[in-house]
Amino acid sequence: MTRADLTTFDQAWERFARSLAAHSPADHAALRPPATAEEIAGLEAQLGFVLHPELRALLERHNGAAEPRSTGDTDPFPAGAFLPLGHRLMNMDEIAAQHRWCVGFKEDNLASGLWHEEELQGHAHQWVPLARPNDGGIAFVDHRPGETYGHVYEIGIGSGDIDGSEWGTCLAEFFDGLAGSLETGEPFLHYVPGIYEHPSGKHCVDWEIDD
Repeated sequence: MTRADLTTFDQAWERFARSLAAHSPADHAALRPPATAEEIAGLEAQLGFVLHPELRALLERHNGAAEPRSTGDTDPFPAGAFLPLGHRLMNMDEIAAQHRWCVGFKEDNLASGLWHEEELQGHAHQWVPLARPNDGGIAFVDHRPGETYGHVYEIGIGSGDIDGSEWGTCLAEFFDGLAGSLETGEPFLHYVPGIYEHPSGKHCVDWEIDD
């Protein structure tokens, strides 16, 4: 996939970014500046393989989203956790650290005999973390060569839900789906966009599960 082939991703991200800015300027403002080419090369060296072009394109736009800061006596305002289940885009240091955890997770799974390498959990060393919430879950882009290459998954490690859910066959599909949901109010998969009102008077996107 070349730069010219990334038109669909570019369009999907721009649509999502516009929708996010319109519905929650605070969330949009939490997006960090781009990663440099040298930083991306360093991450790939730690991973041991090259990034999927769409994930590289995302990092070239934003190196994750900033962590919330305390507003005084109230709880921190959680702007930037604008993905379903409160996931926040990771920066590259966090991606590298979380990938090291994924490698150990894979080794433990194979040693236990619970999963085999052809299963999603069996090749966790080929996951590249994308975002995480506060409960120990992880959203990632699958980098295993084959039909799932580039797919976006979420696994709720902390909640014990480790079967995994597919959020999109690619990042373009994922962000386009989120944008459409923000624009129309219709669910993205089974997540419904809403607004969290902070005691400070600020607000940010909050996804609720549609039962």
